[in-house]
Amino acid sequence: MCDVASIGLTMNAVIPRENLRKRLPLAIQSLVSAALLVLLFRSLDLAALRQLYATMPLWFYLLSLGVILGGQVLYAWRWRQVLSASGVPVSVGTAIRQYFIGVFLNNFFPSTVGGDMAKVYYLGRDHGYRPIAASIVLDRLLSIGLLAVLATTMYWVAPDPSPQFAVTRAVVTLIAVGLLGGLVLAARGTGGLPRRLAPFGSFAVGLAERAQRFRHDMAAAARQPHIVFQSAAVVTTYFFALTGIYRLFLSLDTGAHPSFLTLMTAVTTASLLSNIPVSINGLGLREQLHAILLQPLGVTREAAVAISLLTFAHLLVSSLVGVVFWFQLPDAVKAHMPTQESEIPLDS
Repeated sequence: MCDVASIGLTMNAVIPRENLRKRLPLAIQSLVSAALLVLLFRSLDLAALRQLYATMPLWFYLLSLGVILGGQVLYAWRWRQVLSASGVPVSVGTAIRQYFIGVFLNNFFPSTVGGDMAKVYYLGRDHGYRPIAASIVLDRLLSIGLLAVLATTMYWVAPDPSPQFAVTRAVVTLIAVGLLGGLVLAARGTGGLPRRLAPFGSFAVGLAERAQRFRHDMAAAARQPHIVFQSAAVVTTYFFALTGIYRLFLSLDTGAHPSFLTLMTAVTTASLLSNIPVSINGLGLREQLHAILLQPLGVTREAAVAISLLTFAHLLVSSLVGVVFWFQLPDAVKAHMPTQESEIPLDS
């Protein structure tokens, strides 16, 4: 009886520790977001910030929301192209539905379900979990990698308004090189990783073989040039339109008229660096980046934070489209949604 009781106490102690490990990253990100926002808002003229929103025309709000929503549809279409190139027959409508469900879950339930896990689960039941997971990883690599390339290109062709841009240019260039290396690795492989790890034992070889199978699923799409070109076109089109929204906002509410290419450099850099997973969905980090990168362009900190928060609010509003698609799912599917990556058999 004592042994059974000891086992029970041990299990009860292990489960909270597992929950703690799972929730700790979210807690840290929450603290970082809160700290960054507090530091930022202490230096802002809140009355001026409110005035920027109060004088914003309704037509501009709807136009900017349409650009953000249209961008999400473009990215969903791009993911569908990756799926198709990977041999997964999914319609555009299905890809858009699953994409928006993923965005909704990622924005409103980051600590439980997660958008990428939801997409793997819902499509993986019919098409295999590993190919769907591989398509999501490749899609993310294309998104961030090509955004880094676009930002780097802007740094080298746009007018340089401040010496501090030289530092961020170097950082963004290094990120672009690293992510492009990842794309090449996904397409070409390592030339026999399991064989190279054989001296380290069967466990290392097993991990390498699993990684190799996953990489093969990514390679089917990564090796097709039209996938890369389509992805580049989506990223460039979206950020060109988004920069136009920024410039229109600044001209309407502040009178600032920075160079379009220089502004696009700041917008792409802020979007790229806000993907660093130190805060919740980039909240706080994104606003700090806007304030730092837009000030050399003659933009006030209040205006920089205002447009950053507006675009984030638009992302939240557009992700609510996923709620509609979520409620259309059968109850049995929603009830069996996994909450941990280990519950999804990625080898299938």
